Amino acid sequence: MSVRTCRLLNGHAAAWMGILAVACLFVSPAGIYAQASDDEIQILRLESTPIGALPPIALPMPASRNHDYWGVRLQAGQREGLRDGSDLNAIAAGIDFQYRGGSVIGITGGYQQRDCDLAGPDCGGHALFGLRTRINVLTGGPTIGAFFGDQNATTTVGGELGFGYAPNVLPDIKSCTFDIGMPLSVSMLQRVRVVSYITPGVAWDVSCGSKGPPTGMSWLTGFGLGIQQFGNRSTDIFLGLQKIFRGNTGYQFGISVTYVWLP
Repeated sequence: MSVRTCRLLNGHAAAWMGILAVACLFVSPAGIYAQASDDEIQILRLESTPIGALPPIALPMPASRNHDYWGVRLQAGQREGLRDGSDLNAIAAGIDFQYRGGSVIGITGGYQQRDCDLAGPDCGGHALFGLRTRINVLTGGPTIGAFFGDQNATTTVGGELGFGYAPNVLPDIKSCTFDIGMPLSVSMLQRVRVVSYITPGVAWDVSCGSKGPPTGMSWLTGFGLGIQQFGNRSTDIFLGLQKIFRGNTGYQFGISVTYVWLP
């Protein structure tokens, strides 16, 4: 084979390598999650909005019905035991409005790290947003606290409805979620209130008009323990844990701090 022929072959090989490299730039974002199953993408959509990314909190304490109350909220959460070792760290802030000492409506905005196993090595993160209303359906006396000898305990049963949105949880994939639940809180003691709570519910993840599988449904339950009126009458601290009963979702846990302006 002549030297000229070898040079021509090497030139053609270099040209094809360049074409392949450019092609990979265009197909790699889609190829990253092409191997993920529909179930994995549906679960990730749920884990990427506030309902799956942030820890649950207790129902608000019933207050005077002569006033409305404004509050702020800071939350941080992560998920352990996921299918690929990701933790999906998330942090968010919110504003809540409590109408006449009862039901609450709040907005949330935050940021979450992406699942790098699905999104690729330069995965970065994405924003997340939420809207949630919580209704105190029934507030009673020491029905449960009486078993522990606390006659000052308060039991509250409520309902909640939430909407979440997260753009670009994966390339070309957005997430919208809807959820409904029936939380239960039990507050005990006097000066500093210790509250335990459970937040069972069901959620739907939607593609929001982007690429991805159809809508999925998941059952989930949150648990938690908190201290209300921590240091002053306005501050509450909660430690929450959540489990999505679907696939290898692990457990989501985190901390929430709320502050309410009192009249």
